[in-house]
Amino acid sequence: MKKLLYILPLSALMAVSCSNKNVLEGSLNNSDSDGKTVYLLTTQNYETPPQPTDSTTIQNGKFRFELDNQQPGVGFGYVVVKDLAPQLQNGIPFIFENGKIKIEIDSLSKVTGTPLNDKSQAFLEQLTKESEKAQAIAQKIQSTSDENEQQQYFAEMMTLNEGLKKLVQDFVKENIGNKAGEFFFMQFLDAFDENQANELLASASPELKEYLDKLMNPAGAQQDFIGQQYIDITGADPNGKNVSLSDYVGNNKVVLLDFWASWCGPCRVEMPNVVEAYAKYKSKGFEIVGISLDEEKDAWVQGIKDMNMSWIQMSDLKGWQSELSAPYGVSSIPFTLLIDQNGTVIAQNLRGTALDSKLEELLN
Repeated sequence: MKKLLYILPLSALMAVSCSNKNVLEGSLNNSDSDGKTVYLLTTQNYETPPQPTDSTTIQNGKFRFELDNQQPGVGFGYVVVKDLAPQLQNGIPFIFENGKIKIEIDSLSKVTGTPLNDKSQAFLEQLTKESEKAQAIAQKIQSTSDENEQQQYFAEMMTLNEGLKKLVQDFVKENIGNKAGEFFFMQFLDAFDENQANELLASASPELKEYLDKLMNPAGAQQDFIGQQYIDITGADPNGKNVSLSDYVGNNKVVLLDFWASWCGPCRVEMPNVVEAYAKYKSKGFEIVGISLDEEKDAWVQGIKDMNMSWIQMSDLKGWQSELSAPYGVSSIPFTLLIDQNGTVIAQNLRGTALDSKLEELLN
């Protein structure tokens, strides 16, 4: 996900353009919600973050926004409920669409009431169901030391990952001409190779074409660190304890430095592969140090939990202004560097099977 891309997480659900008497109505299954402020954010173009355009107060577990006077911009909006639950910190995305949009907020969020929101909701429920299967297998991999069992689970994980990828590809191909397709295309860019992406862009809106051209062909490309010595980083872990990259580099270990964020859709797509690699090679001298570009601690910690990241984490919660990512000039995420036992960067941005193949070469 490039620095330009402002997409919110999949733990929240979606909703699309407006007319007369178009409203968004929400309900929360939370006894502590009354009196909390709900913010409505809109996205005026693909290159700037959503901006607050309205707010209201939750009363009797409900809230309501009139949408007729809102400027939908590129067609996406977000509902943000701060200080209530980690999964709500980054917002619940929806698409402006004529009619009554309904948001039900529980441990997850459900957005329905209009055609594209209903379609997106059904897709997300299917995607969540398959993702939970993958997370369960990842936990099994981490909990067993039996190599035969691990290999069996690895095979199951690969099959599930391919199924998830196809699920995303099929939905986007069927919907690239509408806002639901655009949203998920941007969330899951890493699920498409260059030829597939270009084919889809031929049917996309002019605004999306222009934006993704900047996204995939930035004027200032990410610096290549391969062959250089690593740069040390020190930051706070989720418990507030300072940790350093140098605590783990060396000591006969191969270290993956992984820059990510809880709101980054492509990070969530790639993370099951990283979890699988960690379970497979940890006992052989593989370590991971994660650097989050989150701004909200609750969202960061929830992201670690959601994605089963059991390795070292640090963040200064400064987002793109992070002093931890600055030494590496990070301009897009996920961004990874593989550091060998001597502290030399030997690979950059390995994905999926490429990471597994490189670790197999180094550690077996």
